Amino acid sequence: MGTIVSIVLALPFFIFTLYLLVDDLLFSKSDARKLLSEHQITLNDDFKIISNQSGGLRDYTHQFALSISEKDKQSFIDQRIWSKKMDERIEVHTSAVDRYEGDTLRNNYHDNDSYIYSMYRPNGKGIVPTFITIRVSKSKNTLTYEEILD
Repeated sequence: MGTIVSIVLALPFFIFTLYLLVDDLLFSKSDARKLLSEHQITLNDDFKIISNQSGGLRDYTHQFALSISEKDKQSFIDQRIWSKKMDERIEVHTSAVDRYEGDTLRNNYHDNDSYIYSMYRPNGKGIVPTFITIRVSKSKNTLTYEEILD
């Protein structure tokens, strides 16, 4: 009887752990395309997944990096209007900003290394907001996607 109870209690933990381990391994090009399409980013040429990581219990993060074509890199740059001010980030960690309710904020800016699209979406009172940053390197053909639920 004790063995059955132990198995019943341990099984959900093992299934959850297995899911976390396998989820990163099963990430595909179509998953990357789907996440990017939510931000009107289309990769027309073939690309390679360089890395994919996710995790965190309190602050969930998902990050992946892609090796993209020069044509797709240029398309990302040309399809946006970039801030003339370098490094113009979305500021949401001030006391004047309601982090949980309000409009979705988007910004296109650049720094010395990358062109950066960022999006901040409040998800409602008591639900952690979503912050997404998509960077395209100025010197390499790489795109990095980072999603943080904070």
